[in-house]
Amino acid sequence: MTENQGNLRRLIQTALFAALCYIFALFQFRIPAPVGHPFVDLGFTFVALGGLLLGWRYGCLAGVIGLGLFDLTQGYANHAYLTVLEVIVLVTVVYLIAKAVSHLNSVTAIIIIALFAGVTKGVTGYFRYVTEGLVDFGLTVPRALQQALVSFPADVITGLLMVIALPVIYLALRPVLKRTGMTTNLH
Repeated sequence: MTENQGNLRRLIQTALFAALCYIFALFQFRIPAPVGHPFVDLGFTFVALGGLLLGWRYGCLAGVIGLGLFDLTQGYANHAYLTVLEVIVLVTVVYLIAKAVSHLNSVTAIIIIALFAGVTKGVTGYFRYVTEGLVDFGLTVPRALQQALVSFPADVITGLLMVIALPVIYLALRPVLKRTGMTTNLH
């Protein structure tokens, strides 16, 4: 495969993951809260999967495009910058943990990666709501920290969903990924 063909393949894979992030963010369960617009979805699960399969640069690009477009088209444009930050942090964690556990068998490695990804989503979600409380509502720091706890359950559930869905999706796709040459360093 020539370099141009490899670049085109990577670009197509990135576009595919951006589309998957967007589409799976559309299927959501809303959770009422006084701060933010919390909901549970699989969009960030595909961000994590994209980071795992595409690497840091293209995984970030796919997540930023997919969830950034979601925010811009679904009425969350004023918080798109927070989504971008969450994507970058999540992909960074997934990428670094994948490198650290690449010597383990793939089932153990993907479970460890999923656990770290789920916890990361919970933590970034909490700080997202703190930021929204401070910026959008002008709350004091103690009040913003308190209000964020009310919105936080959506991110905990999203993180738990990610812990379950990421290994299931990855292991289900592994045979197809191997045939198409889209593999990771996981054994």
